[in-house]
This record gives sequence, structure tokens and C-alpha cells, in this order.
Amino acid sequence: MSFGTIAAAVSIASAVGGTYMSIQGQKSAAKAAQQSAEWNADQARKQAKFEEETAQENMRRKRENNKRAIARQRAMGARAGLTDAGAVGEMLIDKSERLQQDVDDLWKNASTRSEQLRGQAQMSLWEGKQAKAASKYSIYGTALGGLAKVASGGMALKNSLGGGYDVSNAPKAIPVNE
Repeated sequence: MSFGTIAAAVSIASAVGGTYMSIQGQKSAAKAAQQSAEWNADQARKQAKFEEETAQENMRRKRENNKRAIARQRAMGARAGLTDAGAVGEMLIDKSERLQQDVDDLWKNASTRSEQLRGQAQMSLWEGKQAKAASKYSIYGTALGGLAKVASGGMALKNSLGGGYDVSNAPKAIPVNE
């Protein structure tokens, strides 16, 4: 066996093996990207739920503190001999509304953050799907490239075994009149 034959056979074998290994690596990378995207999405959803639960607990505490603050204000007015009518009543209502606004702001911030996290979860899943699709096309490209290398190696093998193109039967160039 000539060196050319051995080299051509090794070229074909390495093209097949390299193509196979590359495709397996791309499949593994696509699977890892999908799993990573799903994990990230799950973590974002868990964080969103945690943020909402924390906000609800903080709102509950804030409401309790607000009730105490209004009760103190009422008690101070009563000690001074004032009733809840008139200016004192309006002041208590105003304070109550301001304190409730703080509670509402807690929820608004938490719900906005939760929606952002849920959006990140959706984006992570979408990115995972896109990575999987891109990997599929990359695998097709690798397979076609491997096929081309095998075909090229096959032609080299054919030539080394003496089955190459016979130049003596090739069409002759047409003479150009000068």
C-alpha cells in the first residue's frame, strides 16, 4: 500500500470521526443551553414569588405600624382634650392616607420587580429554544462539511489506487488562430 493510499484512508477516517465528535459536542452544548435556560427561568420565577411574598409580609407589618401610629396620634389628641372631629379628624385621615400610600408603594415596587423577573424567565426560555435551533443548523453544517471531507478523501483514495482521472482521454484545447 502506498503512502498516498494510507494518507487518504486516514483522511477519510479522521473526517468521519471528527464529524461525529463535533456533532456530539454540538448536541451536548444545545442540551446544556436548554437546561441552563430552564434553570435560569425557574430561578427567576422563584425570585419573583419570593419578592411578592416578602412585599406582602412587609405590607402587613407596615399596616400594623400604621394602625399604631394613628392610635398614638388619636391618644395624644384625646389627652389634649381634642375629639376626632374637625381639624384633628382631617389630620388623622391625611396621615392614614399617607401611610397607606407607603403600603401601596411597597406592593407597586414588588409587583413591578416580579413582572421583570417573570419576563426574564420567559426570555431565558426563548433564548434556550433559539440556542437549540441554532445548534441544529450548526449540526447540519458540520455534517455537510464532514461529507465533503469524506468525498475529498474518497477521491484521493481512488487516485492513489490508480482509479484517477485519465488525462490522455481529456478533451484537447481548441487551437487559437493567431
